[in-house]
Amino acid sequence: MTGDIKIENDNLVFELHGIDEILSIKRSLTVPLEHIVNVSTERVTLDPKVQIKLVGARIPTVVKDGRFLTSDGMMFFEMHDPNKCITVTTDHERYKKIVFEVKDKEAAAKTINDALKSRKE
Repeated sequence: MTGDIKIENDNLVFELHGIDEILSIKRSLTVPLEHIVNVSTERVTLDPKVQIKLVGARIPTVVKDGRFLTSDGMMFFEMHDPNKCITVTTDHERYKKIVFEVKDKEAAAKTINDALKSRKE
C-alpha cells in the first residue's frame, strides 16, 4: 500500500490509505512548504536498534507505520518497501524527517521540488 502526496495552498499534504491509516493512527500529515529543507529518493537505511516506536506498528521487512524516536529526532514512517520511499527533511516541525512510500518516488520528489522552486520565484 502506498500513500499519496499533493500540494495544497503552500502545504505538502501526505495522505495515508487503508491499513496504513489504522497502523499509524493518522489519515494525513500537512507540512508548510517553507519548512521543507530537502527531499531525497535514496533508499531508506536506518538501524532499527536506534529507533523507539512511540505510536504505530513495526513488523520487520513488512511494514513500518507511525511515529518513531530516532537518533535524528522524531520521525514519521509510512513504509512497506524502502526502495519506494521519499524522505522529506523538515525544519520547525514535529517530525525531523518523514519517510513516505509513494507509487513513483521520482515523480513525487519532482512535484515537491517544483513547488519549492515556484515559491522562491
